[in-house]
Amino acid sequence: MPEAIPDKGLYEVTQFLFDQVRNRLPERLHNLPVEVSLEGYLGAYLLTRALQWGSRHVVDRIVPGFDQRLPLLEKICEIGFPAAFLLYGLIDQDGARDLIYSKPMDNLGIVMAYLGGVTAVEQDLHRRSEGI
Repeated sequence: MPEAIPDKGLYEVTQFLFDQVRNRLPERLHNLPVEVSLEGYLGAYLLTRALQWGSRHVVDRIVPGFDQRLPLLEKICEIGFPAAFLLYGLIDQDGARDLIYSKPMDNLGIVMAYLGGVTAVEQDLHRRSEGI
């Protein structure tokens, strides 16, 4: 049964970027925890930093004051992402259990992507608190 792709355009962009990184790694590293960890962490970190830059330099010109509200959005995402997984686990325990046990490498990538995003968010919040 093919997997459902909720946003095919976003999926294709993400898959293209993933393939660009993966094709540059030695084949002996493919599908190992170190590869998944690096791709998940660095991909989320770099994407989050790029979005933060875009918020400051592009979006804030179009929607004045948007960058001042960004920390609230960042905190919501930082808390909401794990909360969504916990909620799914409460609603569909069998489905959550199957997901955890059937896709361990995907789960590692998701956790590392979350940590990469959190690192970038916390750096941004620290930068703002220091007035940098």
